[in-house]
Amino acid sequence: MTSSVTIGLRIDNAVPHGNKSDTGTVIALWQTIDRFFDGRAFTAQDGVGGRHGDYRISLDAALVLQALESASAESGSFSAHQKAFAENGEASIAGGLDITVQGGDPLDEEEGYHVATVFLQQLVLAANLTVPGSIQLLGSHFTGPGAHRFEAQQFDSRILYGALKTARYDEWPPISTALEFDTVWSWLDQCETSHTGTAIKNINKVLFTLLKVAEQRHEYSARTVLLVLYQLEVLLDCRHAASSGPMHRHARMILGDIPDAADCFNELYEVRHQLFHGNQPVHRPPLISNDTDAAIREMIGQHNTAVESGTAMVLALLQDLARHGAQSYVFTETMTRE
Repeated sequence: MTSSVTIGLRIDNAVPHGNKSDTGTVIALWQTIDRFFDGRAFTAQDGVGGRHGDYRISLDAALVLQALESASAESGSFSAHQKAFAENGEASIAGGLDITVQGGDPLDEEEGYHVATVFLQQLVLAANLTVPGSIQLLGSHFTGPGAHRFEAQQFDSRILYGALKTARYDEWPPISTALEFDTVWSWLDQCETSHTGTAIKNINKVLFTLLKVAEQRHEYSARTVLLVLYQLEVLLDCRHAASSGPMHRHARMILGDIPDAADCFNELYEVRHQLFHGNQPVHRPPLISNDTDAAIREMIGQHNTAVESGTAMVLALLQDLARHGAQSYVFTETMTRE
């Protein structure tokens, strides 16, 4: 055992979705990320069911940056590069990260991989809250001694980038791509998101669920709807509401009036109602390919709009909390007679 271990993550598909403008924004974010982690203090749970310990993390994101910059230079945007890859398979979309974990005590193998995985999860959250859809870890696998014993997690950019595009189209809710990465990372530290594997605080229930949303691939199913609705109910303090009325009121208090096109609450509640009563259609998991989207959107009950609009609200609410250094909303109602 040693006090420091470097774990490689090789990513078959590291190029996220993005138009030309978003491509430049994401590259700038990854340049910041590559500089940000140089022996940075990181507190993480040291294993499943273990206690949290203090570590230092260094990150070499050169291979991801190379993939992103090459995609921009060759195709003009990430989305155009993904299309070029689909057409001829010659365009490279692969990248990689190298994570160095340093502990005060010697690290055993499992502890090193566990801390690296918690760090990657926090990186997925921080990147997506800074610029939604800016990180993609698909076809990922660990490299190095003992890597064959551990499975890397997969995260897609599709739903998060779809939420950003939907918010822009509807002109609501206000989602920023100009938050400072340092601000978001410090806020996640304050939330103690990396300290445990079981969320107790409401904010961490939402953040852990956002990770599960980021794992979803192509299928905007009732399961995804439940994840999105759960986040909104927790954030807006409406876990016991019998209808969408309280959620509408609380959302308007924070984000302003909701345009009809962006109002997904009724559909989210209706899907949950149908699921619990066994009336919700269930689709076979699809073959994942570059043109899956068209087929998925033709299926009844995929709820693309509700999932993306709901996720847009979740992102806007979390950005608002991070911007103000807060972890929850407190809603009070008073009545006076004059």
